[in-house]
Amino acid sequence: MSSEILPKIFIYNPTCEIAIANGTASYMPNKTLSRFEKDLDVLPMHFADEKDVVLINQLPDQEFITVMKEAGISLPEFKLFESSIQDKEFVKSAKESLEPWGWSPRIHHIFKHLKDSCQQEFKNRPNAEWQANHKDLYSRKKALEVLNFFLDHTNNSLYIEKEQIATICTSVSEIEKLINQWKQIVIKAPWSSSGRGLQVLRQSHLNDSIIQWINGTLGIQGYVMVEPLLDKKYDFSLQFYIDAKGEVNYIGNGFFATNSNGQYDGNIIGGMPTEIKEFLSDDKMQQLSEDLKEALITCGVAQNYYGYLGIDCMLFRDQYGEMKLQPCLEINLRYNMGILALKLDEHLHAETKGIFKVHFQPKSTFDQFHKEMAKNHPLKWKDGKWFEGYLPLVSFNQNKVFGAYLQLECKEKQ
Repeated sequence: MSSEILPKIFIYNPTCEIAIANGTASYMPNKTLSRFEKDLDVLPMHFADEKDVVLINQLPDQEFITVMKEAGISLPEFKLFESSIQDKEFVKSAKESLEPWGWSPRIHHIFKHLKDSCQQEFKNRPNAEWQANHKDLYSRKKALEVLNFFLDHTNNSLYIEKEQIATICTSVSEIEKLINQWKQIVIKAPWSSSGRGLQVLRQSHLNDSIIQWINGTLGIQGYVMVEPLLDKKYDFSLQFYIDAKGEVNYIGNGFFATNSNGQYDGNIIGGMPTEIKEFLSDDKMQQLSEDLKEALITCGVAQNYYGYLGIDCMLFRDQYGEMKLQPCLEINLRYNMGILALKLDEHLHAETKGIFKVHFQPKSTFDQFHKEMAKNHPLKWKDGKWFEGYLPLVSFNQNKVFGAYLQLECKEKQ
């Protein structure tokens, strides 16, 4: 048996759920999503070792590489995606595994010629090949199944009532009945991510554009998920890793912000926000993770998936003003911003907290944003850890529309 250390091959494809909904190997994300993928394509470097390869669309410039190295981030090898997958030598060279951000029929097709050169351990993974049952595994319907099992097997007044969880609808008339019942609702496509693919209805009627969206989603995906619009207070996630034996390992939790439409806005780093500790003790979080583990195993997720996953949860106020917990809003079977935030958290000083954000400003670029932030908030260190300031996480010299960065400050200042 060879003791040679082989590279893992990473690629950033956060539109994997939309590709799954599409179902074809030829799926291409729209212009905006494609730009999002390309602009942030270095992010998998935080999961990679120096021996590994991250496939990207534009090589990072030397100034960015210098900033990363000065920040203490060890960098993998960066290779251009298009030329690499056509390079016979690269295709045939021995690899440990393929590590896309998330699996889909499209990424399996893109990687098909690279699989033969991977190790047998990779080939034995349940998601090394796309299977017919994988589509439902990645759907919000599977998350609902996990939630139902969880609620049926736990007895805790903190958790959401079953009458308030999602319902599967296949027609506009079914949705209208739920509007009559709940007044304000959220409609979600079965396959989407980061808060995309959802409609928040604060008015108790469906207008023409919403009906058009519903019918379009029903036509493509077959059904929608409808749930009451809850009085949300805090979003957070539990991060897990399913290993080759199908064992579910709890890694940690993350707290994130969303905008008014429920779309992902950024991850809070540096520990649990003080205002949440009142409702989520360490014991409660540990029990939640154990109960979710059991649900993931019983509902067949652990047997059919390998790798990182995040379960999004929510604290909300019920009609009586009591704080309640929705323990499984959705399951992200992929690398995700929550696990990335935990990786970045390892570099933080104990007295530091902050936010990891994806940057987007219409009619502006990340380059312009970076110049201002780097000038006004230079990164400061303490005891060999990041302490205060701003750190870009993608190149700032390439006219990017989307960016990613950290903004840190001392906990005492917040």
